[in-house]
Amino acid sequence: MRSLSISLCCLFALCTQISPVFAQKGDWYTFTTGNTPVCHLKIDDDELVIGNTGGPSRQVKLAGASGRGGGEQHLEVKRVFDNGRMYTIHLSDDNIYFCTTFQYFKRQDSLVMFCADGVDNGYKTMQEALAAIKKDTGSHFSITLYKQEQLDALKRKPPVTKATEQEFSAGLEQFTKQMDQFWQYRGYGRYEPYYTWMNLIYGNAFAGAFRDKFNPLTLDAKNLKGPISKYSANPAVKKQLQDAGLLPGEDQ
Repeated sequence: MRSLSISLCCLFALCTQISPVFAQKGDWYTFTTGNTPVCHLKIDDDELVIGNTGGPSRQVKLAGASGRGGGEQHLEVKRVFDNGRMYTIHLSDDNIYFCTTFQYFKRQDSLVMFCADGVDNGYKTMQEALAAIKKDTGSHFSITLYKQEQLDALKRKPPVTKATEQEFSAGLEQFTKQMDQFWQYRGYGRYEPYYTWMNLIYGNAFAGAFRDKFNPLTLDAKNLKGPISKYSANPAVKKQLQDAGLLPGEDQ
């Protein structure tokens, strides 16, 4: 009986240790740019399946987003476990290796990805990508993946069409500030992240700027059209919309 008890304790300890690894697999959802503000991702042992990240529409074309999105992607990946996190490495169409960080947080039942500490760059060889993983500090995550139930809970919040001019302006300011910080931290002149992640990075920042008060699932062209038309008459708000990429600049 004592032997069985010890075995069960060992099994429990083992499950506790490896559960975050298994928790990372499966279906996840996150925010993106484009007409559909949510993107589906599926994580398997050797593949990342990424739903339509949405080539940004004309009305919600956020500055810096690639616009190459459109259609489901299947990325063949090599999974690496290090630093208490999971990494996936895949080879792009132009023969550059990209490494993406994943870390699971049990309390929030959420998965964060894309650590901007250097391992997000493109690399010429698999060896370079593996070496970069060793240097990862595990901070500055830019994308959060959620379960479907968590997204459903957000539907109880009012749509962005209900935002006052002050609330809409505050959201735009927060979004632009967050993306400015992102680019300042990364620095310029290096490889940009894998193009698909850019839509997710911008989409997460945009959703994060409004989700405290409003349903981020309503941040699409249809729902944004009203506030943009209503508040862009204010020169200050118009400038914010231009800075956010929601309206063309004066020189365009």
